[in-house]
Parts: sequence; C-alpha cells; structure tokens
Amino acid sequence: MGFADMLYKMGVKYNSEEGYTLAEKVMETIQKESHKMSQELAKEKGEFPNWKLSVFAKGEKKVKMRNAALTTVAPTGSISMMLDTSSGLEPNFALAYVKQDKDAQFYHYLNEHFKNELENRKFSDKEIEAIKKEVVDRGSIQHLTYLPQDLRDTFVTSMDIDPESHVRMQATFQKHVDNSISKTINMPNEATVEDVKQAYLDAWRLGCKSCTVYRDGSRTIQVLNVGDEKNITKTTEAPKAKSELETGGEKEVRVEATLGERAIIAPKERPETLSGKTYKVKTGYGNLYITINDDNAGSPQEVFAMLGKTGGYFQEQTEAICRLISLGLRSHISPEYIIKHLKGIRGPMVTMTTRGTILSLPDAIGKIMEEHLNNNIRENVGLSEEEVMVAAQESVARSEALESDSGKSVAEYGYMPGCPECGSKIVMSEGCVECPSCGYSRCG
Repeated sequence: MGFADMLYKMGVKYNSEEGYTLAEKVMETIQKESHKMSQELAKEKGEFPNWKLSVFAKGEKKVKMRNAALTTVAPTGSISMMLDTSSGLEPNFALAYVKQDKDAQFYHYLNEHFKNELENRKFSDKEIEAIKKEVVDRGSIQHLTYLPQDLRDTFVTSMDIDPESHVRMQATFQKHVDNSISKTINMPNEATVEDVKQAYLDAWRLGCKSCTVYRDGSRTIQVLNVGDEKNITKTTEAPKAKSELETGGEKEVRVEATLGERAIIAPKERPETLSGKTYKVKTGYGNLYITINDDNAGSPQEVFAMLGKTGGYFQEQTEAICRLISLGLRSHISPEYIIKHLKGIRGPMVTMTTRGTILSLPDAIGKIMEEHLNNNIRENVGLSEEEVMVAAQESVARSEALESDSGKSVAEYGYMPGCPECGSKIVMSEGCVECPSCGYSRCG
C-alpha cells in the first residue's frame, strides 16, 4: 500500500523500466525479511505440519519454515482512502476523483503529492487552479501538453497505463509474493474481447497467479468516478446511465443497472403516436380483437386485446398479458421470443378457425403477433388433426364432469362464466354450456 505514491515522491514513472526495477527491489526485500523471520520461528517452534510436502522441502538445500506462505498483495481500497494513500500495488485511479459509498455519500479526493509538486515547481496560484480544474474534470494531466514532460511521466494514473504495463507490474511483484495478488488490469471503454484475452494470456505467460480485468464504463454504478458528482448514477436511485440504440432513424433509450447479479432493464418511453393494425380472431371465449402498434421501423412496440361483447371472465387476464407483452417489447425483448412462449398454451376451449386451431387466448395473441410480423396470413401452425381430436375429447370429458357435479361453477372448470354473445351468466344443461338469455350453446 502506498507504492504508487512512493513513485510520485521519487519522481519515477510507474510504467517504466525504473518503475519495474524499483517494484522488484521493494517486494524482494519484504519477501526475504519475512522468510528470514519464518525460518527463525521454525527453529524455535518447529516447521508447519505439511512442510515435508511443500516446495521448501525439495531440492538439495531444504529450508525449514514456520509458515507455508507469508506474503500477498491485498486490494486495501477503503483502508488506503482512509489513510489518503494509493492502494495495493495499483497506480492511482485518478489525480482527482469522487468516491461513492453504499448510501450514495460522495467523497472528493485530490492527490496531495501532485498538489505539493505543483507548489514546489512554483506554478502561480492562477495556474494551479486552472490545472486543478482540468484534473477534477478529467482525472489526468496527460492532455495538458503545456506541462513539463517529466511531470506528466511521473503523475500517471490507471487509465494512462496500457494493459500490457499493468500486467507486467503485477508479474514483477508476483516474483516475490507467496500467494496471489489483487491487481486490476484497467482497460478503456473501447477495449475488445481480443484485448481482454490478450491480457489474460500475458498474465499467464509472465507467471501471475490471478488476473482481474475491468473495462471502464462497463458497470452503470461505479464506486470511483471522475468528474462532477451530478452526473454520477447514485447507488440509492434509479439508474441514469444510457446507451443509445438506433431503430428506424430514431434514437431509443435503454436504461440498465445491476442489482446484485441481476440486470435491471427499464422500458423506453412510449412515443406520442404509434401506428398499427387490429386483427379479429375467433376463440373459445368469443371474438378477440388484437391491436399491434409498431415504431417507425416496423418493430412491434405494444399489444392490446379486447374480447367481444362484455369480455366476461377473461378480459382482465387478457389485458394483463398484453401489458406484459408491451413492456417486454419496449425493453427490447425479441418479438419472436415472446411469440415462442405464447404459442402452444392450451386452454379448455379449443376452437378451429381459418387461422388454424386456437388453443387459448395467449395462443391467439401469439399467432396474431406472428402473422403481424410476417405480414401475411399464415397456414395452420396449431395442432395436428389428431391433436385437435384429443383436445375436443378433453373438452367433452370436461363437460360431462360439469354435468355430474352441479355443485361447482363453470368457472372452476376453466369455462368463461359470461356468455361470449351477450355477457349473461351461462349454465350447464344436458352436458353442454348454454346461455338461457340469448340461446348460445357451446355444442351448437
């Protein structure tokens, strides 16, 4: 802890040959002294139980050790902030940054060594303020070409250093560390899969025991941030980070965040005007009128459905299904994926139509969505002839059960209690569902 700040005070560039040499000298000293003390303790108290199976017992020169392992490099993130120093063997995240805790409290940091160096170099108060403003906005001084080159070389930050140099510094420390090392290989937002792969391969080839890669901006909520806290997504509120997706010449907004390990996606806002088509399809619960509205690119954005007449028992369920479909569509879920999960859902009132076999209300919505997408009337994509007969037999069996148990309502058997023609209450009569008001008969 404090390694990067030490380099600042010594005027040594982190990602330089001098920086790597100094890193190895420091860690080798710590390693040698810790092992030396462990050997002294082994003489006094004996070696650790599995010493005979360890690397220390191999070779001609056996080394008696009290400890199996002594050194590691921990992240020390919060501790280093409390002590106002750099963490682990990491370069400083930025010369000025904002830390956000779990309660959305913000803490502003400005590197003291950098501030002192500006004063030691006799910059005027006006110049120092201008430089500080740039550092607060950008976190780095690499873009300030009017500053002396040696100052810019010394005060590098995590994002000023290429991934290869990050890996090399970790490997340099690993030569003299018993356990693994906490070290982040920072990458810019435009880093590719190949860049990540190369970092892991480099770490493996150089003898690192672990490798952690972070691509800047890959998470909506970050603990450390550069810039004004007004533009930082808080941990206690809805996510603000936005990525734009081009659809039909218009920009859509997709909002994402993480809650634990779950991704949370908020649907884009509905435009004032959408155009679409309304379809009529016969179901076992009456005529279903389905409206599908598209965006300018012809992609479905919302679905509405209304049962004929009063709609009866299942109208509320139909509305709920359509609302969820609309939310899914506006959250960029593929229409084909939704159709796949709707089609094939079977209810008790199977109906043959010109569009094929309609198994249920969700099945009807799925089939109409598919027809809408393909822009033509599809062939019968429902059940085979044999399956239709099985469905019909199940319907008859259900009717017979109704007749033998008059103590239950028709709704308990999955039938709509409202007449699909007039909305009146239907009854069971001679093994068939009928409406005493208008004469509708399920068997007719």
